Order: sequence, then C-alpha cells, then structure tokens
Amino acid sequence: MTHWREVLPVHEVAYEQLLEDFESEARRLVDVRGLDWEPQCLQFHRSPRPVRTASVTQVRQPIYSTSVSRWKKYESELAELFSLLPPN
Repeated sequence: MTHWREVLPVHEVAYEQLLEDFESEARRLVDVRGLDWEPQCLQFHRSPRPVRTASVTQVRQPIYSTSVSRWKKYESELAELFSLLPPN
C-alpha cells in the first residue's frame, strides 16, 4: 500500500469501521469523491440497477459482519506469510 499511497489519491476504508459507523464512513467516501450525499447510499443493497458481476449476491445484501476475523481460521497456515510483512 505504501506505493499506491505515494502514486494515487488513495482513500482507505477499514471494514470494521464501516460496520461500526456505516453512515459516517459512507459520507466520508462520497465526500472524498466530490459527490453529493444521497440518502439512498445507506440502502445501496435495494438499488434496482442491474448487477452483472460475480458479486451480485453480495451487492444485494446489507453490509454484514460475518467476514470479520474469518482469516483467523487460517492463521497457522498464514504464519509464514505474516512473518514477511513489515510491522505496523
């Protein structure tokens, strides 16, 4: 991410923060893009627009927390990769 932060105007969103305060995080994202806030942003999953991607089932769901910490099931298998990452 260091590279992308240097070369692009990256706006990072922490999923856990999005779960904790969805409206504030959504408003911040819309604002960063220079767009006007629309209340429908909070009901994104109810949009009638067509979705033609493999993520169609996810797009039609409200934000959910079932993925948080799911990686921990694989922590032992990922240990070697984690050791290669720089400390936070």
